[in-house]
Amino acid sequence: MPSDPSDDLLATRYGRRPRPARPWYRRPLPLAAAVLGALLVLAYGAWVAVWQSQGPASTVLQYSVLDDRTAQLRFAVSREPGTAVQCTVHALDASSAEVGLVRVDVPAGPERQVQRTVQLRTTSRAVTVQVESCAEVEG
Repeated sequence: MPSDPSDDLLATRYGRRPRPARPWYRRPLPLAAAVLGALLVLAYGAWVAVWQSQGPASTVLQYSVLDDRTAQLRFAVSREPGTAVQCTVHALDASSAEVGLVRVDVPAGPERQVQRTVQLRTTSRAVTVQVESCAEVEG
């Protein structure tokens, strides 16, 4: 079947219509970049998960606000036996501002899990007490 003369006229005037571009996932370079990016994100996530699972961990067992200037916390620390640990405990008020802070030393010993109870002096009434972090003590 002969081509429509109006098609030739339009092609002469405006040029041939470009072929539609292939989607990005059909082109090798963007596809390879996307796969490599996904692998890097997965590897980073795995590394962070492993890194955060190492070292001492703490669990809050009970806390109480004794009065406007005092709070108490009972917590457990899990660590490798023979490792000395220092934990930072803080008390927060209703607006999540820190109103009390104390560092608790847990000396090295044969136990894997150790419980501690600590009282904090606060600048105003606390509403919660938490273990902010625990870290191994060098030396």
